[in-house]
Amino acid sequence: MPLTHKAAGDIAMKWTPEHRSEAPTLMLVELDPLAVVDGERLDDTYLADNVEACGSMREFCPACRQGQLQLVLRQDNVRVAHLFCYHCTRCFGALLEDGTPALCE
Repeated sequence: MPLTHKAAGDIAMKWTPEHRSEAPTLMLVELDPLAVVDGERLDDTYLADNVEACGSMREFCPACRQGQLQLVLRQDNVRVAHLFCYHCTRCFGALLEDGTPALCE
């Protein structure tokens, strides 16, 4: 069953499996957490408070290949919207095939 979302102007958009297969391929680039989120580096870990993910993406982590990437939008202590892997705790930027950022800044 396709999902229906209300868009601006009350236009219903239907997302079907056909639409998902037409989605552009994203190139993922690993980002330094210090450049993305306000936090603190402890040994080989980076700790940041109150960072909330907005939802799961279709992409899986290219580093660990186990974690489904989560979308993290700008917030109080998040400087750059990015994709995050809860499994290996890496941050990624997403680019379209032509090199333009896929996430709003």
